Amino acid sequence: MNTRRITKVIIGVIVIGTAVGYLLYEVIESSWAYYYSVDEFVESQFVRTSEQTAAEAAKIDDSRIIRLAGRVKKGSVVRDPEKMQLDFELAGQENSIAVRYYGPVPQNFTDDKEVLVEGNVGAEGVFRASQILTRCESKYKARLKTGDGEKTG
Repeated sequence: MNTRRITKVIIGVIVIGTAVGYLLYEVIESSWAYYYSVDEFVESQFVRTSEQTAAEAAKIDDSRIIRLAGRVKKGSVVRDPEKMQLDFELAGQENSIAVRYYGPVPQNFTDDKEVLVEGNVGAEGVFRASQILTRCESKYKARLKTGDGEKTG
């Protein structure tokens, strides 16, 4: 009798532990958004290309949230204030990708600025950004003392 009871407790602990572990894994995976450089992303399996077969293109998960890091290509920014739409090219070292964003644009968003966009790839191959993150340069510049005691940034 004692052996049966111990076996049941051990099996119960294993089942509960496995369920809790699986739930933790799912929560962490869904909230974690790794970021790619534009070049890594363009060469990854997340982008549809003309060389792909229909079956390969169908395997791409459009709902997966991805972060892309790159620089806003000079002269590529097109704003439509009525639709609150922003279109631009996000450039890497060798490649670039079209980005479309709806919503308020950060104040310090400009051409040739490094940004991080979060979103997913649309069926048309345009990256649909749900969020744009920019860096406030003034917060990160070192404050240096000049010879007369004045601080510069």
